[in-house]
Amino acid sequence: MRNIRITTFVLLMLGTAIIGSGHLALARNDNTRDLTNSGNYLVNDQNCTAGNSCNLTSSNTVTSGSSGLTSPPPSTSPTPTTLTLVVAPASSGNNLRGTLKTDTGSGIAGATITFTQQNDGGQPRPLTTTQSPVETDINGDYSTFPTVLLESGDNITAHYAGAPPVAASSGSSTVPAG
Repeated sequence: MRNIRITTFVLLMLGTAIIGSGHLALARNDNTRDLTNSGNYLVNDQNCTAGNSCNLTSSNTVTSGSSGLTSPPPSTSPTPTTLTLVVAPASSGNNLRGTLKTDTGSGIAGATITFTQQNDGGQPRPLTTTQSPVETDINGDYSTFPTVLLESGDNITAHYAGAPPVAASSGSSTVPAG
């Protein structure tokens, strides 16, 4: 029975020494190792002996996967647009109509179109229309009437201010005689 107690005591003391030295090894500041973790899974193995010496080894296990990014990154430049304008005589005045399309020919829906009027070489001034605002339909088409009479030779310009991913553009037309 006495041998069992001594053996148990020795095992308890040995276990305490191993655990105690393990805590000392973990608390130690060793500037010779870089144990920083930059998002990788860090694996630490600690081997201790009964004589209060421990060796700490570590390795980074890097896992890889798709981040969803492409190389090269997609273009952030706006898509070029073309805005057309036709001033056509109508029974109730002149009709302003046209289209707004991307460089691939797709119509741009829901875009706001504004107009300016210039005559006799003067400064362009805003031109109000019967619709406010004038917006393109699902095909990029628009149609409206000016609220003032246009004179032959007036230069009317349609403007689209643009917003990413489409660029600004304008189209001009001269009011026909008649």
